[in-house]
Amino acid sequence: MNEREYQLKVRSYLRLIYKNVEMQWSPFRGERRNMYAPILDIDVGPFAIKRRYENRYTQILTETRGFIESLIEKHNENIESIKERVSFTQILHFNKNARCFLSIEIENTGSHKHCLGDLVNASALGRVALLIARNEEVLRIFLRQRVYLAWLARYGKNTFKTDNSLILTENQLNICLTALAE
Repeated sequence: MNEREYQLKVRSYLRLIYKNVEMQWSPFRGERRNMYAPILDIDVGPFAIKRRYENRYTQILTETRGFIESLIEKHNENIESIKERVSFTQILHFNKNARCFLSIEIENTGSHKHCLGDLVNASALGRVALLIARNEEVLRIFLRQRVYLAWLARYGKNTFKTDNSLILTENQLNICLTALAE
């Protein structure tokens, strides 16, 4: 399945529980164009363009807690050996002024710079960020980058916090999504 087909599949499953699911959504549409404006693969709204949705995002998190916890469980399986577990409570209290509820990047190429951009952009824009690795090499890259950023923070270095980012394989996401249809 190519990237576009997979994005369409993910979007159709997400629409089972979320109203606003967009592909290639532009988070800065209509704003200054002299600024970098990333476009993520899939985003779930509401989309905070003219207003903030802190309380609404918290409500959606609570309403879809089972799905979010299944994603957290898969993420924690991936990072078990590096002791960087994530909890629902952490996600609940992180990035409250996000641009969208859920931001998803699906990566296959394995370029380190591209993966780092995916990690930072998804984490910055989404209340919950999903980084989906379509192969083992990309999974290793995402995990190592997340650990590196956490290490920088732990030792007081300049960094970007990605505590809301969940790293899953394509197969793990598929398991979580098919459970939605049951």
